[in-house]
Amino acid sequence: MEQFDILDKRGELTGEKADKGTELQDGQYYLGVHAYIYNSSNEFLLQQRSFDKEFLPGGWDIHLGHVAAGESSKEGMTREIKEELGLVFPKDKMRFIGRVFWGIHNHIIDIYFLNIDFNIDELSLQEDEVIGAKVVSKEEMLSLVSNMDYRPEEYREIVKREINKLTD
Repeated sequence: MEQFDILDKRGELTGEKADKGTELQDGQYYLGVHAYIYNSSNEFLLQQRSFDKEFLPGGWDIHLGHVAAGESSKEGMTREIKEELGLVFPKDKMRFIGRVFWGIHNHIIDIYFLNIDFNIDELSLQEDEVIGAKVVSKEEMLSLVSNMDYRPEEYREIVKREINKLTD
């Protein structure tokens, strides 16, 4: 059973751990990680989530996961990308852009941008998590983020601002 560290409302470790799926109490948070992977042409990599997933089954989304107990958020994101897509990259390529507290779902989300060139045909998809991958333009990515009504507005604004910083 996967375990996660429990964080407090300031994002600090509490010293407590919880099994995956455990419902947290008010003031307790899991740490989630999201990565926006894009190439030198400013095209973004999306993954299609398995139809067996509880959240957004079969939907196209960015790369996300939970940080396991004892991991840093950067380590968790690096592990998730390797597990789900088979991508290995230098850690200095991943850039932290912000943290969002999402009280409704007892989540803290660390957001990263990863600029690497990739070959979509060489991805190794973890089939129980990811069933497809595609590349979208900067404009398509902005549209997707704008319509992510399942994510907090603060999150969407941080991400859109970062996408808009990319030059064509």
